[in-house]
Order: sequence, then structure tokens, then C-alpha cells
Amino acid sequence: SSARSRRWPARLTRPAARYTAPGKARASAGGGGRTPPAMGSNCVASTSIGCLFCCQGCNAEKLRNAFTFLPPKPSYVVQSAEEGRAGKVQYVSETVRNFGFYRQAAENADVHFVKTSRGERIPVVWMRGGSRSTSSSTTSTGKAASPDEGKGNALVLLHCHGNATDIGMMMGPYFEMSRQLGCDIVGVEYSGYGVSSGAPSAGNALADAEAAYNFVVSQGVPPERIVAYGQSVGSGPALNLAARRPVGGVVLHSPMLSGIKVIDPQPDSCCRPSCVYCCFDFFPNDRLMKTVECPAFIMHGRMDDIIPFYHGVRLADAAPKHCRWPGYFPRDAGHNDIVEKNAAAYFAAIRAFLQSVADQERGRSNGIGSPAANGIGKPIQVEMVDISATRPGGGALPYSEPVVGPEDGRYDQLRRGVAGAGGARELRAGSAQRPGA
Repeated sequence: SSARSRRWPARLTRPAARYTAPGKARASAGGGGRTPPAMGSNCVASTSIGCLFCCQGCNAEKLRNAFTFLPPKPSYVVQSAEEGRAGKVQYVSETVRNFGFYRQAAENADVHFVKTSRGERIPVVWMRGGSRSTSSSTTSTGKAASPDEGKGNALVLLHCHGNATDIGMMMGPYFEMSRQLGCDIVGVEYSGYGVSSGAPSAGNALADAEAAYNFVVSQGVPPERIVAYGQSVGSGPALNLAARRPVGGVVLHSPMLSGIKVIDPQPDSCCRPSCVYCCFDFFPNDRLMKTVECPAFIMHGRMDDIIPFYHGVRLADAAPKHCRWPGYFPRDAGHNDIVEKNAAAYFAAIRAFLQSVADQERGRSNGIGSPAANGIGKPIQVEMVDISATRPGGGALPYSEPVVGPEDGRYDQLRRGVAGAGGARELRAGSAQRPGA
């Protein structure tokens, strides 16, 4: 529509794929053909991964990074980021600089550089929630103003973005989340992305999220008021944080069971890549989810053809019962458009979860009983059917949802074993640019 054409960034559309439950045979097009055994597709995919492994010099880290991290060309620079003082995001594109919504987002946020345990220097963007003014964002020393200085006991959403974007592209979503939810959004940039130092890797991403968490705590924010939010690949660093550090809750948006499980063609059959190459796996979300002690909320589009829908369902089931929040699984959403398909339902679902986290934190702050008595990790159960039934397209966004996961079909090709002699070269070339852009 004309309204959508005026928004930034524009996104390529693609036909949605129907979700087929793992382990169920698919009928052939003519109905009379024989369905190949599930083991066959797993063997083909595992063999293809083996070929790619050899093409990457038998270096597991290089292979993981090649198809997992896809840093786009930096969409921003940071202005006036002097030592010990906050800076501001400036967009590289003149079109974006002149787009009112993104310009307002940049004005309402500060950027701080932090050092990770691996020695990398990464920017962390702090978007203030609610009605707090720009002038309240920093103190006279350049230290970020804590939520208490601006708006009572606001929660802080520590956001780990997907692998095909950076915090410049995410400024629009951060600003809208802060307005809709009334909480602060702290966006984590990964090593090798944007203006960060270093190179992207699973280990660096975990260290990046931990450094951002330590920074937020150093600003006087209690851990119980921090909610880790991981989108797509960001579900790995976010859940790792929630499993190892005290947080108020964790939100996983289009998450994966693990790094290698994303490319399992038939996850319940033998010879699947995640079994053959289990020693190379990373971001083991399925194992970490069983250890969390905070409320956990999962959302996943049923039409997701990048990280299949069953990943979200199984992660929700893996959460301890006392931590499990009802999931949000919209029928017509894919990987990159959960918010855009029905913004009203999305924000209603997150708002209900965050309200419960805030209520629990206030109960602990007031010293009302023990954590167990206050229901820590035992969220108020809400009925998600009414939220999911909100009219499609309700609450239109003032921007188009950024592409956070690759739309070039690389994961589907790996699941189908389409990785011939040029597969490794294609992965290296694809990692240097934003897929679908």
C-alpha cells in the first residue's frame, strides 16, 4: 500500500511456507509416489555439512560463523562518544536521517561503549521508555541515568538482535517498544557488527551480551528488573544470560533449539546433522531452557521457514513448569514479521508478561514474603486465545519491520542438502552483505 511504501526500511516479501510437524511424512504431489524415508534427507544434509566443513579448512568455528553471522554493512556511526561520556546514533543513509520516526528514535537514545571479557569494544544503545525527556538521559559525568532517575521502577529490556541486522536498523523497533511497553530498551551490538571491534562468533556474542548486562547493573539497575530479550540468533546470548545470571525474565522471539538443530531436516530421525556434529553445536538453548529460574515467554510464527515453528514449541515445553508462560504463536506470521502481522497482539502479549515480572519485582522490593511465596518464576497465567484473535493488522507500525534473519534460503538449502562445490564460497560471500537487501 502507499502507506507502507513510505516507511523505511523496505523489505522483500516472499511466499510463506506451511509448517509441517517434524516426523510426519509428506504426501507426494501426485499422491501415488513413494515418500522417501526421513533418514535419507538427514544423511544428505549431514554429508553436505561435511563437505562444507572440508571447504572451510576443517575449521568448525569458521563453518559456524559462515552460516550463522551475517553482519550487514554498518547502518550507523556514533557521534560524540568521548571517553566516559555517551554518544548519539547517526544513520549512514540520508534517507533514514530524514525519516522522522528514526530521527526521533536517535534523539531519545544514548550510546555507550563497553569492553567485553574477550577484549572487544562494543556499543550499547540505551533507549529511554515512557515520557522521559532527552535531557534526563545522562548525568553530568556522562553516566547513563538509571530508570529510577527518570521514571520510577521501569524494567529494562536487554535486547539481543538477529544475525542480519545491527542496532542502527533496530532503532525504530527499539523506539516503538519503549513507547508501547513503557520500559527502557538496551540494545546489544555484536562484535564485528556496526562499529564494534572484533569478528562475529558464538563466543563473542555471549561475551557481548554479558558485557551489556554488567553495564546495565553498573548503572544501578537491580538484576530483577532486567528482562533478557533474544530474537532469532539473539535467543542464544539472551537465554545463556538468563540461565547463568539473575534476571527478572526472558523473552525469546523466533528462537532456535540450538545452532545446528536449525538445519535438521527431520529432527526426530537418525543421522541428523545435530547428532552427527553434536560436538560442534553452539547456543544449546534446548538444554539451557531446562535450567532457567525466571519466567520464560516464547513467541514464534507458525509460518516461519527460516527457523521452523517447532523450535519455539519445544523450547516452551522445555521450560520448567513453574517458569513457563503461555506462548504466543500467531498463525500467519513468519520469521521476520511477527510484529508487523499484528502489532496490537504482539504488544499485548509482551505487556502482559512484563506486567507480571514487574509485579513480582515490586513484591520482592517491598519485602512481601519469600520469593517462592511471591510466585517468582510462576507467572500469572493469561489466556492467549483472545490476544491471538485480535484483528489482523491491528495497530499498524510506523515503520516496516527490519529483516533480522536471512531470507536468501541458506538454511532451507542446507536442510535439503543443496550445498555443492560452490556452497562454502557462497556462504562466505553471503556473510558480507545483508541477505534480501
